[in-house]
Amino acid sequence: MKLQKMMLTLVLTALTFVAPVFANTTTASPDASEAVLEVSGMRSSTEVTVTLDITALRAIGTTEIVTSTIWTDGVHRFSGVLLRDLLKHVGATSGVVVQAQALNDYAIQIPFDDAIMSEALVAFEMDGAPMHRRAKGPLWIVYPFDRAAKFRTETIYARSIWQLNRLHIVK
Repeated sequence: MKLQKMMLTLVLTALTFVAPVFANTTTASPDASEAVLEVSGMRSSTEVTVTLDITALRAIGTTEIVTSTIWTDGVHRFSGVLLRDLLKHVGATSGVVVQAQALNDYAIQIPFDDAIMSEALVAFEMDGAPMHRRAKGPLWIVYPFDRAAKFRTETIYARSIWQLNRLHIVK
C-alpha cells in the first residue's frame, strides 16, 4: 500500500510539470504575434526567408470559404489568406513547385502554377475561432470543396495540409 501511494505521488508530481508543457505545444492556438509560417525560396540569386504571424497574414487580406470537408462534420466557415495572395505578398512570382510542410513533417508539393491560380485558402480560423494544433491548426490549406467536383479529388485532398508551418518555393 505504501509503495502504491509513493508511485501515485510520483506520477502526480510528474504530471504537474509535464502537463503544462505538453498543453502549450499541442493544444494551444498561437498568439497573434507568434510566428506561425515560414516561407522561403530563391529571389534572384539569394535564398530569402520570411516569417509571418497571424497579424501579418490578416494584413495581406482575409478571405472566407464556407464548405464541408472530409475531415470534419458539417459545413464550416474558414477564414484566412488565399495562397496566391500570400505568394504574391512575399514576392514569389515564379517557381516550379511550392513545398508545403506541416508541424509533423508531412509534406506535399503543389505545382507553382496551380498555387497561384487556385482558390486554396491558408486558413487560420474555423467558425470564427483560431484553430488549435489538435484541431488542424494553426494553419490549414483548405479548398472550396463544396463548390465543384474538381476540388474533391485525391490530389486536392492531399494538398489540404493541416498544421502547416512552412512553404518553400522551388525554382
